[in-house]
Amino acid sequence: MKIFLASFIAILSSLRHTCGHTRSGVDPIDDGPSQGVGSDFDTENEHIYSNTWALELDGGERQAREIADKHGFKFIGPIGSLDNHFIFKHSKVENRRRRRSIEHHSLLKSEPSVRWVEQQKVLRRTKRDYKDFTDPLYREQWYLKNTGITHCKDTKGINVIPVWEQGITGKGVVVTILDDGIEHNHPDLKDNYEPGASYDFNDGDNDPFPAYTSDNVNKHGTRCAGEVAGSVNNGICGVGVAYNSRVGGVRMLDGDVTDAVEGGSLGLNQQKIDIYSSSWGPDDDGKTVDGPGRMAKASFQRGTKSGRNGKGSIFVWATGNGGKNRDYCSCDGYINSIYTISIGAVDDCGKSPWYAEPCPGTMAVTYSSGVSGINKEIVTTDLHHKCTLKHTGTSAAAPLAAGIFALVLEANPSLTWRDLQHLVVHTSKVVSPDDSQWQTNKAGLHVNPKFGFGVLDTEAMVKAAKAKDWKTVDEQHICKSKHKVANKKIPAMGSITSKIYTSGCIGQPSCVNKLEHVHAFVTLKHPSRGGLTISLKSPSGIVSPLLEKREHDVLNQGFTNWPFLTVFNWDENPTGTWELTITDTSGRAGVLVEWNLDVYGTCDLSLLKKVDEKKMCIDECVKGCPRPFSEKCVGCKKYCDCERGVCVSQCDSHSSVDVERRHCKRALDSESESTSQEPNQPLASSSTETVKVKNSLLKIPMPAKFAVISLSAAVLIALAAAIGYFLLGLPNMQGNPRAAVNYHKVGKKAGAYVVDMNQPRDDDTQDEQ
Repeated sequence: MKIFLASFIAILSSLRHTCGHTRSGVDPIDDGPSQGVGSDFDTENEHIYSNTWALELDGGERQAREIADKHGFKFIGPIGSLDNHFIFKHSKVENRRRRRSIEHHSLLKSEPSVRWVEQQKVLRRTKRDYKDFTDPLYREQWYLKNTGITHCKDTKGINVIPVWEQGITGKGVVVTILDDGIEHNHPDLKDNYEPGASYDFNDGDNDPFPAYTSDNVNKHGTRCAGEVAGSVNNGICGVGVAYNSRVGGVRMLDGDVTDAVEGGSLGLNQQKIDIYSSSWGPDDDGKTVDGPGRMAKASFQRGTKSGRNGKGSIFVWATGNGGKNRDYCSCDGYINSIYTISIGAVDDCGKSPWYAEPCPGTMAVTYSSGVSGINKEIVTTDLHHKCTLKHTGTSAAAPLAAGIFALVLEANPSLTWRDLQHLVVHTSKVVSPDDSQWQTNKAGLHVNPKFGFGVLDTEAMVKAAKAKDWKTVDEQHICKSKHKVANKKIPAMGSITSKIYTSGCIGQPSCVNKLEHVHAFVTLKHPSRGGLTISLKSPSGIVSPLLEKREHDVLNQGFTNWPFLTVFNWDENPTGTWELTITDTSGRAGVLVEWNLDVYGTCDLSLLKKVDEKKMCIDECVKGCPRPFSEKCVGCKKYCDCERGVCVSQCDSHSSVDVERRHCKRALDSESESTSQEPNQPLASSSTETVKVKNSLLKIPMPAKFAVISLSAAVLIALAAAIGYFLLGLPNMQGNPRAAVNYHKVGKKAGAYVVDMNQPRDDDTQDEQ
């Protein structure tokens, strides 16, 4: 027995020696046993061997070269930055052979300086381009990348595959779909469903499950949810953009929608929910003008201020499907909100589809349907545990954006709501470059009312969000212009242009010299507002089409302080004159009652050029102030005294102050001078009624002024005469009817020139067509 055991041990030792050995008590590199293809646990016949060997040896590169030459190997070089590790190659050994070359292996192993040697196996490695998703409809999801299944070969999709390959799949991010509920027990949704991000505002409970009907009308929310967070490799439907994110649902469209319902939905659990996705809005009928109410607005404001632990909730909004009705998304108050990211659609060829609504408030687009039977549509989950390849419209575009944003927030969880908007602006790609409405603004950004800043690029957004030099955008400021009282006639088949100058509040706490959003608040009266077009031209020359003709809107309602929004001037400097042009195409006249301008953005001190204030005062502060002093002396602290043409630290008590222009003016001169140079500017320090009185006094003609002076003199003479007669005991004025008649004649003459003190000044330019 002892002899048998000794023999068995000797055999084991021999086998161990054959498979490799250790020298000088130094163990070879060993990361533990590996299993699967290419491991030592597989049978010999399953391996494919190369004609290269990896070695670890003492003596460095010189020793390695000597050993290679000695045994007929070619020295390839070191292995990366590993110390004393080298690659040898033998040209007489067949590459990709089934068995190891024991002979050559033994030659290298016999060298005393060799610590470890291994003939290299050809390992099976697959590019992680997600070809292996088992979801049956994955290959139909053309919009994730260009798979060649569309007839438009240049479609690149949303470019999400490189982000998935980085392991970014939406982990830790919560998206809620505000809609008609979601079928949360759907096998492609149930693993990612988040009850804490869900509620039923229609029935008042915690379960947002949709109501089943014979026509499956409540399928909308379930379809949107699958686009965001459909599970992978479960053999069901397709793949969600952020397939490891958590998805909740708010049932709020299957019943009476009120401001309270909207406010509650938008404000639900703002510390739990990161992204709210809404594919709904006012009627897309081409005549409705509507937007969020008081409570919905409050939820927007509260969410962006305190949601996500102070970083701000993300509100994604579909721009609308009213293209067939010639609707325009500037008439949708949700799109006009600075708090939403408005998303439009392009088809699989990157073209604006027939149902799309353009407007300058659109921030970006993603892919969706086009012409039925020609263009591809969107793959997602459907009611009754089913799948669909037929999701369409901007309703399908917005959830894709929400999924992309979930990936971006996973890549950089510290992003604020405005950070995400800046990422959209700076990383979106121009689509349909031959479209005639593309403009390039002063900051070099491309803008278009059909596409915003372009199509979302997932990889570009994530790369920018993860960049080491990324920093949160500066605090947002709002510079408000004063109300522009116009009361200007909009001529039938004609145009009017009204102007507002802004300095961007430079030198004030609300300074804005790098724009984000711009609001033009417009009040006008018109018997057929759908026949109007409105545009806003910035100081840089960029024209934002705030409103286009809407042939179905024949209502005699006009607009009341409506907040037209443009993002076209992002990163520009707002300083200068903005022009609002209104054109009638209906053949009916109207009135522009008033408008004013709010600009939002940041105050970048690095953009403020250092000015020689003393020199500017000499060169630019001119008597009469022919142009705004602040326009040239940017950031200056002094004011220009327009009466004397000299700079002062502060205006004296007898002057009015125009903070925007940095002007000091006499009470009567200030309005007159403002009218002659910038007719659209109200006084900074005067009340509306005071201005009206000044306007009226300035309109009195010279003959009337002479009559007033004559009247005053006559009264004084008559009074003096009366006193004289009284003192001398002579008859009083009652006995002199001639004097009384003369007095009334003078009064009548003066009265003929009395002006209507309530008539506002009419100082806008007007172009008749």
